[in-house]
Amino acid sequence: MCAGGGCMYQISNEKFGLFVTELRKEKNLTQKDLAEKLYVSDKTVSKWERGLSMPNVVLLIPIADILDVTVTELLRGEKIDTQKNIDTKEVEELVVGSLDMAVRNSIHQHRKNWILAYLLCFLISITEIIMLVASGNSIAEMKGDILLVTGLMLLFGAWFCFFAKDMLPTYYDANKINYVSQGIFRIHLVGLSFNNGNWMYICTTLKIWTLATVVLYPLAGIIIINCLNIALWDILNKIFLIMILGGMVVSIYIIGKKYE
Repeated sequence: MCAGGGCMYQISNEKFGLFVTELRKEKNLTQKDLAEKLYVSDKTVSKWERGLSMPNVVLLIPIADILDVTVTELLRGEKIDTQKNIDTKEVEELVVGSLDMAVRNSIHQHRKNWILAYLLCFLISITEIIMLVASGNSIAEMKGDILLVTGLMLLFGAWFCFFAKDMLPTYYDANKINYVSQGIFRIHLVGLSFNNGNWMYICTTLKIWTLATVVLYPLAGIIIINCLNIALWDILNKIFLIMILGGMVVSIYIIGKKYE
């Protein structure tokens, strides 16, 4: 791909995989042999060779050493004439491209994990609500606290797990900006600047708080209402809400400042 008068080399998963397969066979190595040398599974090596994924950037040098090629050759998926001068910009683009791909793969896997966690917490919270209703507590009695709080947390949790962007635009890194707006969501915290250094940690913190709340808050209601009495719940509920909201905000500030 050429842009701006120069050529930008894009890494091809398929070309990389075929090149690794070719070099591995030249060394009379099986996928299992290569996997053992790299301390990964043979299934991982198989995915590389079939072009389904790329190795983590930290594995590029060990792979290149084992297969007796340079990292640049590995990323290009072909051997380079030793007499040919390699453009340093090309090398930089290949390495940056590999780093970017590794980061994107990591982010994609984390998102999948959080989606599974959300679905599990969703099922648990629904089960808890059903248990409360089955125990004789009507929807009307719960509507003001348990249903409302759980519903809101499920809504916010869904947004963070399914839709929130894990990376902010680059201008957040160059400027002190204390708000983030993505679609219908907006967060504004005075005294805290958002950037790509702390945004992912802040998102993780919010995911933990929202998912923990949708499970633990109804559970607390079940225990207190059924084992003690609903009057006590009315008192403790206010304390719980202060702890939830206050703890969430304080946690965001602590994490945000730490990685700001």
